[in-house]
Amino acid sequence: MIAVPESIAIRGDWLFTYEDGMVIEAKNLITQAGLNLLASLLINEQSNSLPFHLAMGIGTTAAAAGDTKLQTETFRKIVSAKSRQANMARIRTFLLSGEANGNFNEFGIFVAGTDAKDSGTLLNRLVTPISKTAQTVLTVECRLTFTAG
Repeated sequence: MIAVPESIAIRGDWLFTYEDGMVIEAKNLITQAGLNLLASLLINEQSNSLPFHLAMGIGTTAAAAGDTKLQTETFRKIVSAKSRQANMARIRTFLLSGEANGNFNEFGIFVAGTDAKDSGTLLNRLVTPISKTAQTVLTVECRLTFTAG
């Protein structure tokens, strides 16, 4: 019998959907801390009912595997919905007209944190410019797709 190496890959995609239908898509980096967290969830070292928060900031430093927080976090909100479609986890947050208005450059999903800045484990980080005004409702969705190869 010949052993065939297997691997699991995780791809992170973000979708920023404005109420007028405009969608901005971007790919993110899964951090080492995020990979460690996913492994701990698999063997029940962590509860599967941990809170997830969307964090946004103004930092511009490129995402790196060793990141544990955003460079300059300025906004945080507990995610609105978590769901799964086959091998894809979807994490969505709805930003209403009166919240998170301004220009942002960095985004992350924090697990097991609180409403306090930089709390929890940074699952992933995205650096891309996104703007939001007070007249806008914005849906922010992070999709994590697991594939084997």
